[in-house]
Amino acid sequence: MGVVARQASLATFFNYLGVLIGFVNVTLLMTNWFSTDQFGLRSILLDIAVIYSQIAHLGTYRSLVKFFPLFNRQGKGDNGLLFIGLLVPLLGFLVIAAALFLGKDFLIGHFSDRSSLFEQFFWFIFPLSFLLLYNNVFESYLQARSVTAYSAFLKSVLNRLLTSMLLFFYYLDWIDFYGFIVGFVLSYLLNILLFTIYLYSRGELNFKPPRSFFRKKLRKVYLNYSFYGILSGSSSVLINKIDAVMIGFIIGLTPTGIYSLSVYLSILIFIPADAIGKISFPLLSRSWKEKRFDQIDELYKKSSLNQFLIGGILFVLLWSNLDNFYSLQKPIYAEGRMALLFLGLARVINMLFGVNGQIINVSKFYRFDTTTSVLLAILTIVTNLIFIPLYGISGAALATAVSIVLFNVVRFAFVYHKLQLQPFSFKTLVAAALLLLAFFLGQYLPELDSIILDGIYRSLIIGGSFGLLVYFTKVSEDFNHYFNKLIKP
Repeated sequence: MGVVARQASLATFFNYLGVLIGFVNVTLLMTNWFSTDQFGLRSILLDIAVIYSQIAHLGTYRSLVKFFPLFNRQGKGDNGLLFIGLLVPLLGFLVIAAALFLGKDFLIGHFSDRSSLFEQFFWFIFPLSFLLLYNNVFESYLQARSVTAYSAFLKSVLNRLLTSMLLFFYYLDWIDFYGFIVGFVLSYLLNILLFTIYLYSRGELNFKPPRSFFRKKLRKVYLNYSFYGILSGSSSVLINKIDAVMIGFIIGLTPTGIYSLSVYLSILIFIPADAIGKISFPLLSRSWKEKRFDQIDELYKKSSLNQFLIGGILFVLLWSNLDNFYSLQKPIYAEGRMALLFLGLARVINMLFGVNGQIINVSKFYRFDTTTSVLLAILTIVTNLIFIPLYGISGAALATAVSIVLFNVVRFAFVYHKLQLQPFSFKTLVAAALLLLAFFLGQYLPELDSIILDGIYRSLIIGGSFGLLVYFTKVSEDFNHYFNKLIKP
């Protein structure tokens, strides 16, 4: 747990520092300096690149973490694992590039009916997807080595600082929107260079092929796991990203921009879970290998409770300050309020279920996660096709929320059935009660004339009251432990 605490805490710090920078970039700069079409285009290019990279990696992301303990038998070597991780995604990238090239007329034609911007920037999908793909490969490789903080710094802090710089260049008319997109894409190239330098400095940059170590038996297991990783990873990203892309196809780039802002805000809630999940995955992998189900159970319960507390209070604070937030935007962005409600609640429920997905993926039952992921990805696409024409962006958020909740319920039931592990306890009910109290407190606090003062006082009262209640009820051992260390002379 010490490794989890240190890396997760540092990664969370970098992630939230990045959130602060990103918050300024998105809510104060992009939404005010870009047109809604431009903001929507930037979002949809990134979403398509994320989907592209999640399919093109061909299971590499998870396989690097899953098999690292086996390949890393001594010292800093990896017996060719990084070589495999760099070679396999290249094949996936080329295959999808060919498919996109063949389908470009359909894609461009569909978007050109609503905005010509997509046609102008279509070709940026390829370099952005390629660079994002290999950013994630290196991030997974460091995750396998139980290092998540450095990746968080590059992705969350450095990238967003570079984006801030590009935005100010745009504001000063030193570059146009085309120049901004070029710089935005190239920022991911810088990440790859820095990943390479970091691994080299640690003596962990190994480009040697696996040779005799990657024997037929091991190769079969690796490729089998990777195959299911393709389906599972692709389905997961479709559940989380396909809604914005489908809004662009069905309605246009302006609604995509409005929806993307709601998605961005809901993702803020999920950052602690993402950090904990990344560092927990290799630890769960080792615990499964050693058959230490007591350690798995401990991680499962603690991840559920702590993520629920953190995600819940972040949602309450966000919702209580939503009017202040929208007053900083162009009025059109307030149309995403209901979408944010559905997406935010879905994120909190996702966090409540803890690391159930990671437990399944390190176990011998990983095929089940793949099967359910594929089915729920199909459900997400179908529900979006139904709800978007009926309810617009709120329909897309509802479709995504239903899929996320159902996904977690199914995984929870499976883990309990197969391993007799479940993350809930009486403390879960106490946490829910405390969150409800914080929510109602936020609704009844009087409003101040100044949005800045109102946001500060509202957040301090809600957050402070919630923190004291969590501490004195002793609902979370980890919270009390860190708080006591903080106040200790």
